[in-house]
Parts: sequence; C-alpha cells; structure tokens
Amino acid sequence: MTTLFLPVLALAVVHYAVAIRQYGILTPDGLFVVCQLLMLYGTVRLVDFDSPVETFYAQLVAAAAAIYLLASLTTCIAMQHRRPDRAGRPNFSNYSVSLVAPSGPMLALVALSIVVTVGYFVAVGYSAFLVGLQGQLGGSPADIATLRLESYAGDRYLFPGFVNQFKNAILPALAVILTVWSFAKGGFFARVGSVLLLALSALALMATAQRGAMVLFLTTALVYAFLHRRRHLSWGFVLPLLLGLPLLVLSTYVLARSPDSASSPLRAAAEDLSNRFLHDNQASGLAAFNYTSSLPVSNGGDWLQGLLSVLPSHRGSTLSSDVFYTLYGSTRGTSPPSLWGSIHYNFDTLGLLFMAALFGVLFQALTQRALRRGHYNSLQLIGFAGVTVVLGTWVAGGIETPLNIGLVSYLLLWYWGSRIGKSGRRRALHQAEPSLRPSVPAVRMRPAGAPPGQPAGSPRHLVGRH
Repeated sequence: MTTLFLPVLALAVVHYAVAIRQYGILTPDGLFVVCQLLMLYGTVRLVDFDSPVETFYAQLVAAAAAIYLLASLTTCIAMQHRRPDRAGRPNFSNYSVSLVAPSGPMLALVALSIVVTVGYFVAVGYSAFLVGLQGQLGGSPADIATLRLESYAGDRYLFPGFVNQFKNAILPALAVILTVWSFAKGGFFARVGSVLLLALSALALMATAQRGAMVLFLTTALVYAFLHRRRHLSWGFVLPLLLGLPLLVLSTYVLARSPDSASSPLRAAAEDLSNRFLHDNQASGLAAFNYTSSLPVSNGGDWLQGLLSVLPSHRGSTLSSDVFYTLYGSTRGTSPPSLWGSIHYNFDTLGLLFMAALFGVLFQALTQRALRRGHYNSLQLIGFAGVTVVLGTWVAGGIETPLNIGLVSYLLLWYWGSRIGKSGRRRALHQAEPSLRPSVPAVRMRPAGAPPGQPAGSPRHLVGRH
C-alpha cells in the first residue's frame, strides 16, 4: 500500500509547493489533485494484492495520478515563465468583483427552471424526499430506493438528465446570484423573494432523495464564496456550510440507510460522507475494473454510448448497471467505474497514460487562464465555480459524468457572465467623462474652391465684380 501511495503523495506535496499554493485548492487543478489522492488512498486500502487484476488496477490509478501531477506541474512552470508579473509570479487575487443585477432574461430563466422542476415532479407523481420525510415522522419509513429508481428509470422516461441541468445547476446557481445581489443592493421585498427562491432551490436539490446533488452544489457555493472574496476566507465562505450541513443531516435521516439514522442523524451523516469520499467510489471502481478486465477494450465505444445519452431517446451506457448487477443481483442501482478505470476500458493502458497527461495540461491551463483577469462579475464566478467542482471532483464514471451533473450549464453561465461583463465595460466607456475618453484629433475640411494656401475652416473671401 505505502509503496504506491507515498511516492504519489510526495509528488503532490511538490506540486502544492510550486503550483497549488499560488492559486489555492478550490480550483480545477487543486480540487482534482485532492480528490485523486483520496481516490488512490481509498483504493489501495481495498485492493487485494494477492489478486493480479486488482494489483494492476492499483498500479494504474497510482500511475495516472503521478502522470497528472507531473504534466500539471510542468504546464504551471511553463505558463509562469511566459506570463510572470513584476515580482516574477502571477497574482491570482488582484481582481475586482461586481454584482449582476436581476434582468429580464435572468428572471425568465429562473421561471423556466422552476416550471421544468415542478413539471417533472408533477409528472413523476411524488417527491422521494417528501415521501421519505413523511414516513420517518409517521414511524413507517418508505422504500426510498425504489421510489428514487422509479422517478428517473421507471417505465416512463421523463428525461431526468435534462431536468437535472435546471434543477441541480441553473436554478440554485441563479438563486445564489440573486440572493447575493438582493442583500447587497436590493430592498426588503427583493431579499424576501431571494430567500424563498433559495429555499425552493434547496428543496429541488433534495427532492429525489439523492445527496450527491446537494453535496456538489454546496461545494460550488463554497468555491463561489471563496472567489467572490478574492480568494480570502470570510464568513461568506462559512455560510454555505452553516446552511447546507443541516440539510445533509436531514437527508440522511430521511434515507434511513443506517441503524443510526433515526437516533443519531448527525453521526450517520458524518459516516456517510466519510464513506462517500474514502470507500464507496473506490469499492465501485474496483468492482467495475474486475468486471471490465475480462472484456475486450471498447475502443471508445462505451464513452460514445455515454455521449449519446444526452439525446432524449438514448439511455446511454449500461456499464454501471451491469456492474451493480454482478454485485447485488439486481439493477436497482449503479456502480460506476472510476475515471481511470473507465478510460482504461475505453482506450487501454497507453490511452490511460496519455489522457492523464492531457488532463494535467488542460486543467492547469484552465486554472491559470481563468484566474488572470482583472475583473469578474458574480455570474462569471458562479459559472467558473461550477466548472471547478464538476471537473475537480470527477473521480468516477465516464465522459457522461461531467455532462450529467451540469458542466455545459455552468459553462453557459460563465459565458453569459463574460458577455455581460464586456457589454458593461463598453457602456461604462461610452458614459465616461469627456476627459476620460480617448481623444481623437478633429479633422476640418477645406471649403470647396478655396485657394490651396487658405487654412481649412477659414472664411472664404468674396470677390466682387469691378
């Protein structure tokens, strides 16, 4: 175990000292490194080193993490050499932040997100979270697993992937933006409305009784608060935790998965979060690799099926369901492969090593370029925060995983915010004082028929008849 984990950990310490220490852990590169270390640590604890297949899998995960760190570190040094500041290092906190005010298109998108979310649960016929809460309070816990499965994979296909873009990403992101603006610049009614919208967004996140969406968005809110305060810790950073942790405890109580859920929901929630980070994904990834090791390399076919899942009529790859069936004898859940296991199944070992290096270059470049601007608005930051969390926590599943949890939605919010920023700067320049505008020399035309030596704009001499 130590022969695999400790060398990667030592390389991660060097990477932190040279790169992450400058821009922080709450970035695409920094968060990805932390999550991959947790994935590797949990994996080597579960691996049976008497099994050649599992030993090979642990070596693959360690090699992928190491190659990512080397590629990211090399890219960071190269970009610092090309674009240093006066002190020789880039400054990632010297920027200003402005708030995006509510606008017609923004409120229309909020309304559309609410309509899509409410319409989905009306079509399903219930909210698994509310049914589970009612059952727990009434002393008769409901079968949440079946309710949740039927809500997104029942006889009627209600396009849950599309609904999740509005329910789990767009609606809560815009709710945060409107809440921040209302408490900074809005009046009483704006603040009340934003709080109600935030509560509705929280209920939507928990409505299917899946805590993953809530955990991801709480992390997104933390990253947003960190960036909004120009990479400084403050009470705004702690606020999402104060508001979100009770909701996670309540979700654990509703799910009633462990014997302590009813008597000690706080302890059950802590154990569940620990398992989520250190056991569940690792055990699923190990089981998936044992399953795919006996199959031929799909040559990208499994990822293609995952990409096709964005189409309304296509349900995507069945790999996660197949692995779950081998473990539990039913298809009532999913056991996805790890990120590196999925890449290995699709592109074999050489493809895995290449993709690990490519991720290191791309995530480092994204981190460096996204944090070098002098000004951001709140819509840009919530979009970038979402992209950070979606990519940084990508430890399980194939190419469809970041798409399903909101990557495209957050990219669109980021792009929308950048367009608002550009139009705002052009408007500010147009409305600036005349002395602040760029001076353009006036060009005065010589009147027609004037003698060549006559200055432009001087009065013409009238020549009378004698």
